[in-house]
Amino acid sequence: MSESQDRFREALTEDRELRRSAMRAVTLSDGEVLFRRGDPGDAFYIIEQGQIRIVTYDAADQEIALNLLGAGESFGELALVDGQPRSASAIAVGECQLLCLRRETFLARLHASPLLNQWTIQLLSDRARHMTDFVERLGFWLHQIVVGDYQPVIAALAHVQNQEGDRALIAAAASFQAAIDAIRAREERLRRELRELRLEVDEDARQQEVNQIAQADYFQSLLQFSQQYRRDLLSERRD
Repeated sequence: MSESQDRFREALTEDRELRRSAMRAVTLSDGEVLFRRGDPGDAFYIIEQGQIRIVTYDAADQEIALNLLGAGESFGELALVDGQPRSASAIAVGECQLLCLRRETFLARLHASPLLNQWTIQLLSDRARHMTDFVERLGFWLHQIVVGDYQPVIAALAHVQNQEGDRALIAAAASFQAAIDAIRAREERLRRELRELRLEVDEDARQQEVNQIAQADYFQSLLQFSQQYRRDLLSERRD
């Protein structure tokens, strides 16, 4: 969690009046979906107990884990500011207790709190920088994979996965590693199939050459001569 996110959360939770009158408790059971990707972004959440898994889905509708948040952490800050649809889904891991702040309440409070204004701006600035770095990294990894230069990407992914910090980047690194493993396995399968195809082609070519030789006039003459010679030998032995 970044310092600006910490400060933003503290500015909200330390506002006793806001916490008492505007934040409502939310209880989730294990596996319960808090919101889905595409749902309206209209609330911010603070985890008091349990964990929340943040996920998205690929084109084949396979789940991609982006983050795992625990007690004391928060999520949904951008929804308070832009109100755009959710870019990912949030699912409870175990029983969860959350505090929820609706967007309309936050906007009303933002006008009356210079401190909250300050940390909101700082949070958005940090998120913009982080997203720029995130996209640049993913763009580099994708380019190297496209051109088939896997080693720099594998080294970078290992470095990211061995560090603590940006869990979204770590999750992305894991997805890229899985993609590289799948691509390399497919390439190896194609190479094996190509080798087998070459053997088949070589065998077909050899058989064609044999057939051409066997059908040649010279070969047919030799064959007839050998057959006649064999018949003559058998005839002599009978005599």
